[in-house]
Amino acid sequence: MIEAHRIIFPGKLQACLERYAFEDSAQHENEIVIETAFSAVSSGSELVAFTDDHDMGAMPFSINPGIPYPAFPGYATVGTIIDLGDGVKGFDLGDMVFVAKGHASHHRADVTGTSVIKVPEDVSPQDAVYVRFCAVSMATLRTTAARPGDGVAVFGLGVVGTMAAQIFQVSGYEIIGIDPIDARRRCAQSCGVRHTLLPSEDLLTQWVRTLGDTPCKLALEVSGTPDATHAAIQLASTGAEVVLIGGPWKRSSAYSMSDLLQPVFLKYLHLRSGWELELPEFPTSFRHGSTAENLQHAMNLIARGQIHAAPLRSHVLSPIDAETGYLGLLNKKEACHSVVFNWSNIS
Repeated sequence: MIEAHRIIFPGKLQACLERYAFEDSAQHENEIVIETAFSAVSSGSELVAFTDDHDMGAMPFSINPGIPYPAFPGYATVGTIIDLGDGVKGFDLGDMVFVAKGHASHHRADVTGTSVIKVPEDVSPQDAVYVRFCAVSMATLRTTAARPGDGVAVFGLGVVGTMAAQIFQVSGYEIIGIDPIDARRRCAQSCGVRHTLLPSEDLLTQWVRTLGDTPCKLALEVSGTPDATHAAIQLASTGAEVVLIGGPWKRSSAYSMSDLLQPVFLKYLHLRSGWELELPEFPTSFRHGSTAENLQHAMNLIARGQIHAAPLRSHVLSPIDAETGYLGLLNKKEACHSVVFNWSNIS
């Protein structure tokens, strides 16, 4: 047993580091044990848990159904393998790997049930941790009827949205990223996203001015806001898809049902969920795509320099300063784009 550390939300708007006992040896033949180097914050679901500001049902990261706290946030970690079972193939002690685990100094993972992705030597672990956010939208990339050359609108240029815009762009789609925050649009442009727009009443006019006669055949709503959903439905062309990747965490009366559904009906739109759990964890016969394949492809794209994470990473903090990081993401959106925790600095 070793003394490990993890980030906990003990209550609303509270985040701190706590100690706990961790068995640092593999418990069965298919298990690896990881010492964390970096973990990255998913500002959507984690801020929902941090603020308890939602009405969607189960609280993300809570350990007690129906009770918001305590919660143990996070699902993006890169670290070093420090032990592994006799049945583990393809990995060695000392390998740097990505695994979808929370904000803690140590983790264990069963490689037969959880995707574990090696980090290439030429990819920094601070960048590699972002493959998790790539995978969120890559489920839609695998399942959409839109094809390369089609116009794609990405509503919301946070971490997930900016990664989505890059992935679809490098896959051959005509992309426009849309966000009301100027700093986020600039950040997306720094990552290589060619076209960004401010949402407005004349969004269609701006779209045509930017992409000409290329219609919007796929709209990705990544922000989880009713304004963006409404705008996506208005912008989408006849027969297009509107995919809800951002969780609609709160009810809203901003628009009537007819405001939203009449264009869906009249334009023959396909309005659907973009929840990534639509795909299996591993490749499966007669199914197209999997989480493991998406994570590996995202790692390859980062390694080849085709998508970029570094411009997004505004803050690298010690887990000791976790509360500062979450409050920054909540209250300073112009300056705080993405928080990564450096687990080498918790003394």
